[in-house]
Amino acid sequence: AEEANTWKLLHCLYADSITEHPKSLDNLLTETTLSQQTLVSALFRSDSELRLLQLLVDWLEATAAYQEEATKTSAPIIGNNIHWSNTLHQLLIGTSLFNKDKNKAMVTCMDPDAPRRQKKTIHSDDQKDDNDLCKRIFTEVRCGKFKDAVSLCISAGQAWRGAILQGWILLHYLPRDDLNSPLEITGNPSRDLWKWCALGIANNVAENVHYRATIGILSGHLASTLPACQGSWEDLLWAHLRVQIEARVDKFLHEHHATVDANTSPADVLELLQSELQVEELSLQQIFSAVKSLMDGKRESHYQTCQRHLMLGHIRVIMQDSLQWLDCAEERFIRFLAHLILVLRQMGKDPLHDVGDEILEKYVTQLIDGLGDGSVESPELIAYYTSTVPVARQIVVYAELLDHVHKSEYRQGVIKAGISAGVDVSASARVAIKKAITDIQQGYGNLDLTFTQTTAVEKDKTLINKVISSLEWLSLISNQLEEALWLSNAMIR
Repeated sequence: AEEANTWKLLHCLYADSITEHPKSLDNLLTETTLSQQTLVSALFRSDSELRLLQLLVDWLEATAAYQEEATKTSAPIIGNNIHWSNTLHQLLIGTSLFNKDKNKAMVTCMDPDAPRRQKKTIHSDDQKDDNDLCKRIFTEVRCGKFKDAVSLCISAGQAWRGAILQGWILLHYLPRDDLNSPLEITGNPSRDLWKWCALGIANNVAENVHYRATIGILSGHLASTLPACQGSWEDLLWAHLRVQIEARVDKFLHEHHATVDANTSPADVLELLQSELQVEELSLQQIFSAVKSLMDGKRESHYQTCQRHLMLGHIRVIMQDSLQWLDCAEERFIRFLAHLILVLRQMGKDPLHDVGDEILEKYVTQLIDGLGDGSVESPELIAYYTSTVPVARQIVVYAELLDHVHKSEYRQGVIKAGISAGVDVSASARVAIKKAITDIQQGYGNLDLTFTQTTAVEKDKTLINKVISSLEWLSLISNQLEEALWLSNAMIR
């Protein structure tokens, strides 16, 4: 999953980099009636830094949604038009004979504020259902499914909770045919006032931790969101990015407070909100530093390190770190690095070409070492990757492949694949033959004196057969038949 997520991230970043965006905000504001949504949409289109933060949030939410769909870890929420049905049942039976377990600590009203107002509790089963609902709501928001989170509240009989969630939506005026007709709106005209009220929920430690986190992320309050992230790199990064976006959008709207119809909040409400919600503007590098400090001692995975450098545009650092990973990383990660190098080269981003060559050669060697019993099913694959390394190394690396393939029925395919990929198979074949000859020379010079005569003869046969077999490579190349004959005669002599 981490590898797939990294490719999705690279695609998002590259797609945005080749898309033309307007440089000036003024050219985008052509409507006579400006709403918050109109202003903010223009801001995102013209501000590359803010757009990058939103792009990363969208990516984090999409990957979380995919993971959630694949694992199905969230508890199912049973639809119920009546909230707190168990509490309601207890209230309805009241002091009747059937209510032997009457709880005096239970609320006597069914409105959402009753537990706080009366300082009493709801039924334990309802409390558990509430906890499951709040966790699921947070999961939906974390996955970028805000509308599903609202629908979940309504289906659980808690439309009031869904209404609270919608308070953060930007004010927007719907288009109209008649300019004299009254304006129709979507979003919240009192968004700043809602945000100030939402801070009360976010700061209330008695509230469910996931409900506080949901309200906190929508209102731009980071501290209330962090406990629900549980030290996860992706969740922490998502929370920081969302809060940074919210803070910058608010700052922009407050700066345009005097713009006609763009803001409906009174000045005293703005002052009250700004006094209670102060967010320090952080760079992307500072955000990563903050995330690292909250990871409870956990270390980034290699994939997460690559993702971080890609977000920051630090391609050179990825290349440098790759040299340290080559000897200790698992084979799948080596494969990923090799393909990352190829993609970056296609994008024109290859600051350390020699490091890239080393990674690609490591991957080809890995493919060759993985071959078994002297056969190869996909020689075209190895030939292609061999062609991506420098020519001098192509010959040596492909010679290693030739040395591994002992079965004659596979050899013609290896030769054809190499020629098609542009590899000098003739030179590789000669290197493979020389290696076989060197092996037999070393074998004769280092015979173990403790061997029996039979063992020594068997070892000689293996070495000799390998040399003879290696000559077949030249016989498969039309313009190398004479050299194959010459080498055969030389060996016989």
